Amino acid sequence: MRKLAAAVLLMVFLPLVAGQATVEIVLVEVYESGYVKVTQVVLPSEYSVAVEVPVLGGNITGLSVLDESGDPLLFEVNGSSLTVYALNSTTKIRITYFTASLTSKEGELWNLSYSFPYPVTVKLPAGAVVVDLSDLPFTITANTITMPPGNQYVSYILPAPTSTPEPTPTTTTTTSDTQSTPTNTTSSSTSSTTSTPQPTSTTPESTTPESPDTSSTAGIKSLLPLIGLIAIVGVSALAYWSKKKTGTGDLPVSRDEFREKLESLGLTEGEINALLYVYDQGGRAKQADVRKALGIPKTTAWRMFKRLEENGLVKVYKRGKENWVELKF
Repeated sequence: MRKLAAAVLLMVFLPLVAGQATVEIVLVEVYESGYVKVTQVVLPSEYSVAVEVPVLGGNITGLSVLDESGDPLLFEVNGSSLTVYALNSTTKIRITYFTASLTSKEGELWNLSYSFPYPVTVKLPAGAVVVDLSDLPFTITANTITMPPGNQYVSYILPAPTSTPEPTPTTTTTTSDTQSTPTNTTSSSTSSTTSTPQPTSTTPESTTPESPDTSSTAGIKSLLPLIGLIAIVGVSALAYWSKKKTGTGDLPVSRDEFREKLESLGLTEGEINALLYVYDQGGRAKQADVRKALGIPKTTAWRMFKRLEENGLVKVYKRGKENWVELKF
């Protein structure tokens, strides 16, 4: 209680300057429903009064900010960051919250995507199978992956729920037999038997393996013209889409003019080649395709396009689970 009162007095009477802090842990625990629990442990610098901490994700709920003793600290949410008002004696800040804005699902494929300036450890649900990663992880153990800073995604599939087969029902019948002896005396005996129903054949006796189903064959033959028409339309649409995707006729400048502009900006040869590749693809391309075509490592490509985006030459955005690069003329 004394710590809380002291923090309030510091907020009122002292000019608040955001202090430096060291991020010790960023843990993202993913549940099967796609809901995510985020835990961040921050070590504030000495004599810090207010500490700025970036928040991973939006629409957070259940926010808790505690010190090393488990006592609550005052905080304020400012968009994508959190301002924590700490005391001089505070040595560790533990932040926990929940969000559903980091995951999405397409069919059976789950995708966890985020952008964060620090390494993040992702703990997937038990039995999850990782399908794709945006970058090489720092570490990977069982269902726990530590990813480097930046724009990252982890695609995974959850195992199908197992079902217990129902037991085969059995039928118990009781029969009575009455037999007569030559001396007209009658005796009864009762016996219990357990019988399992036997499958019965529903195949008509007149049907033989040599006689084909002429009605099914006729139906398939009647659909052949329609299938051919669909195939022709699909191939034509695919050819048109491919031509449009790779065409550069709609770009505002020619390739030579574009290259002269890039050379005048003092860009490196690698940056010029990357931008020319995007130009040849019609002005936009997957970042992974550019990296593979030029033989650039993932981290190097990510930093390069980050610089080009800051200089206003490209726009980097995410479509599905892929990072795309689009030229800005």
